[in-house]
Amino acid sequence: MKAIRIHEYGAPLQVEQIDAPVAGPGQVVVRNQATSLNPIDPLCASGVERSMFPLVFPWTPGGDVSGVVEAVGEGVTAFHPGDAVFGFRMAGGAYAELVAVDTGSLALRPTALSVEAAAGVAVVSQTAMQMLQLAKASAGQTVLIHAGSGGVGSLAIQIAHNAGAHVITTAQAEQKNALIGLGAERVIDYSKERFEEVAGEVDAVLDLVGRDTLERSYGIVKHGGTIVTATQPPDPEQLQKHGIQGFMVQTKVTTQGLNEFVEMVKSESVVPLIAHLETLWKPEALWGKRSSGTAVGKIVFTL
Repeated sequence: MKAIRIHEYGAPLQVEQIDAPVAGPGQVVVRNQATSLNPIDPLCASGVERSMFPLVFPWTPGGDVSGVVEAVGEGVTAFHPGDAVFGFRMAGGAYAELVAVDTGSLALRPTALSVEAAAGVAVVSQTAMQMLQLAKASAGQTVLIHAGSGGVGSLAIQIAHNAGAHVITTAQAEQKNALIGLGAERVIDYSKERFEEVAGEVDAVLDLVGRDTLERSYGIVKHGGTIVTATQPPDPEQLQKHGIQGFMVQTKVTTQGLNEFVEMVKSESVVPLIAHLETLWKPEALWGKRSSGTAVGKIVFTL
């Protein structure tokens, strides 16, 4: 089968022919039709994250899977060959025509969710849902979501808005109308405004950026409020200083969680968005910089 691999840290992506995987106990093999870009993949490939996510080479990137079940392993009863499915493989391997996936991180794909959209939602939907749960976001609260135009942010805006929260987000000015359409009440152009000077006090911050953005966020959270991060642990000293709680999400992709998200999609309360749709088999361009303009959502690769 065809797959994209690297052979050492910092090496270029290459299209290669490799052996097809076999479904182990509790696994299915999916004939992959689409996958997506998650920022952790190029970071892992570069070696920046080797202390936390050491790679075994040759390594095939990609976590998101969207396709059709090709074969099932021992003990699998919930999925059958021919089923349309989507899910996530934590160890990578999704930049390939066939992918072995644990059934515990896989769900049936409804017709309301296209193959391409399903390729961009498994891990980001669960991250958004779990961050909002940690933040205890509820009706009447004000939530600031950093990087609202991305895969996690664009879903978190919709879910928080549906819960009755007042949503503020940071993004580019060109993305303002799209994000307001998703439920944001205010969009702060991070290139022209400092969010801590204009956002006021908020009940919760969802930080998808980290570093300086996180450091500047502690001071705008109300006493007793919450910061939830996706990139680095919150600073205990800052939490104590401001009298707030802090959590770093450790996303778990489960069948139950995916099915809960599917119900949101089927009810049309949440709409997954695709910022760019491209072919997987152009490795020289997969992780290249893209001009986002008004685009909101995930970068999806079709096979």
